[in-house]
Amino acid sequence: MKIAVVGGQGFIGRALVPVLKRDHEVEVWDLPDVDVLVPQSVGARIAEFGPDAVINLAALLGGMNSKNIRQIFEVNLIGNLNLAEECAKAGVRRYIFASSLTVHGANDPAWPCRLDSPFRPRHAYGASKAASELALAQYAKEGNMTVIVLRPTIVIGPGSIEHAPIAFIKTLLSGQPVEIFGSGEHEREWLWIDDAAEGFARAVAFAAGAQAGYHPFFLSANRMTMRDLARLCADRIGGEVRFTASTSQAFTLTCDMSQSQEALQWQARRGIEEIIESLIVICRNDHVC
Repeated sequence: MKIAVVGGQGFIGRALVPVLKRDHEVEVWDLPDVDVLVPQSVGARIAEFGPDAVINLAALLGGMNSKNIRQIFEVNLIGNLNLAEECAKAGVRRYIFASSLTVHGANDPAWPCRLDSPFRPRHAYGASKAASELALAQYAKEGNMTVIVLRPTIVIGPGSIEHAPIAFIKTLLSGQPVEIFGSGEHEREWLWIDDAAEGFARAVAFAAGAQAGYHPFFLSANRMTMRDLARLCADRIGGEVRFTASTSQAFTLTCDMSQSQEALQWQARRGIEEIIESLIVICRNDHVC
């Protein structure tokens, strides 16, 4: 297929594009040449390239207490709407969207999120992704489009932002103790960047043969409590793990991968111990974590 990867110079895009190029003709669309906030620039590029599928990775990140709420919604929701609308007008029927597990907000550790679990985002980024999914479901229904939505968990690797494993490793390497909120029994899931890229590639293959409609999937692996994650890092490096007062960040966010793995024929290859070892090497060598 001819595939356009919007935001292809970002963290996931840099890993995904080489994988896609094994089997497809790929163009990377990114700023300043293509701006999802300017529909004309999107439409012109679609007309020029004539893609069979478009993958939207373009996003503005944000977390708890983000102050740039308007900007997050402009890029993540309005930008996504612009891109989907231009695809619909041009007859591009395969659309793959990078959503996030954060659309679900939090869950009881005993009950991981399912694909049909309600949206309960805890911050603007998750809310912008949830709103985008609701809009794309309408394009799938009214526009006869095949919309594939991927909800990755926390993706880490060289060049990622400083999520907990990287922060723990840097803290321990500096000789400082790691502090965990509350009891540390809240759970998260961690996915290595190469596994995430392979998951997106499998989604492209799924889209090629899927009927029109809205098809959500999770991409996740390596469930672990924050307490055990911190102790794993401390065991490898040496150092102390301390516990401090609980905050709003001490919540569980996990998912049930069974349906997604079966449909995409995908499973993460890199386990958490290998991920930690790789991150330690990267941080010790003063590379960008």
